[in-house]
Amino acid sequence: MNTPNIILSIFFIHLLSLYSNIATAQEEISVPVSNDNELTVSRFETTGEYLLVWTAPEYGFRDNHHLMAQMLAEQGIEVWQSNIVESLFLTQSAKALRKLDGHYIADLVEYAHKITGKKIILVGDSYASINALIGVHQWQSRKQKSAYLVGAILFSPYTYAYIPPLGLEPVFMPIIDATNIPLMIYQAKGSGNVNQLQSVVNKLQQHGNPVYTRFVPDVMSVFYNATPSETMKKHALTLVPNIKKMISVLERHEVPKTPITLKPLLISKSGIDIDLRSFKGDMAPLSINLLDNKDKPYLRTDYTKKVTIVNFWATWCAPCVEEIPSLNRLKQKMEGLPFELISINYAEDKNTINEFMETINVEYPVLIDKDGAFAKQWNVISYPSTFIIDTHGKIKYGVNSAILWDDPDLIDTIKALLSKPE
Repeated sequence: MNTPNIILSIFFIHLLSLYSNIATAQEEISVPVSNDNELTVSRFETTGEYLLVWTAPEYGFRDNHHLMAQMLAEQGIEVWQSNIVESLFLTQSAKALRKLDGHYIADLVEYAHKITGKKIILVGDSYASINALIGVHQWQSRKQKSAYLVGAILFSPYTYAYIPPLGLEPVFMPIIDATNIPLMIYQAKGSGNVNQLQSVVNKLQQHGNPVYTRFVPDVMSVFYNATPSETMKKHALTLVPNIKKMISVLERHEVPKTPITLKPLLISKSGIDIDLRSFKGDMAPLSINLLDNKDKPYLRTDYTKKVTIVNFWATWCAPCVEEIPSLNRLKQKMEGLPFELISINYAEDKNTINEFMETINVEYPVLIDKDGAFAKQWNVISYPSTFIIDTHGKIKYGVNSAILWDDPDLIDTIKALLSKPE
């Protein structure tokens, strides 16, 4: 066996050993916080001068969260993981996370430093990234005497106040404009929010604070799957030394003692559609020049003379999968009419799509948006997202969620576009 293979074998043996020992590598402690509440914390204790306070995302902690915490502890970085929503007996959801005002996280940060004397870094992924930033803001507002906070590390941060109707730009949570601390962002390239990363970074660093970024390829999340894929496990291993390095980089910068004024969220609503909506944007449908899942070229430049549905989806998206049967039935019921249904898979490879289609019947073309760039051009930020284009080449309707596509009323709406004058 050559040297690279030996190293790789040792790599995976260590990985399996870590997974088998996660359950015994931590202890649970209770941390007193505001309003006579207590937070349950999984503590990965170790020597060293740094401590990560890591709050759970909307789906709770997964095995990969605990794996990475254990690995960080082996590198001398202590980790405290707390599912605040669960400790407060709230429903595990993004909505519940948005309601947290930062007091509990600030309490947790202060307590962690008080009993360990260590420097603190906040960590959050997905929607919990907002909580990490709000927690820092609350900590700053308490006029701290000791500068023991280093900054924050975010994984694929979801920063939307709500998902907008198709064609409109997203509204971000106000904390994005009120953050002035050093940040490190690890962005999964397969995540639906990757197209908005640069906009988020520009907002986050507008007060002169550094924001470092690194892309994580080949996954939609480092953590989301309850049972991590091999790729996710590999990323967990390779990210740990980079996190250790970036903590020292973040520490070179000062965390301001005074927070930026946090403005209230003026708009509070969900932009997720429950049915077909008139298209709100002003964009025209873009030309399509992509390969399908069988490497066959698909070119479309003219959208006139037929009604066209363009559906953006992914195999990991449960609502996307849920609506496939009704899309199949819609195609069948529109047979013989000037109608076309096209689906565009978001940032997955051909093998993943074909393996999926061995078990799920898809009766319409599946085109491949290999790096997600085409979805970005259509301003798609949630999945599924579907556009309906009339016979004059104009986008008339859209929906950014899964719906029942063979509903009789919806089919009547689509058929009405076949003879509707411009």
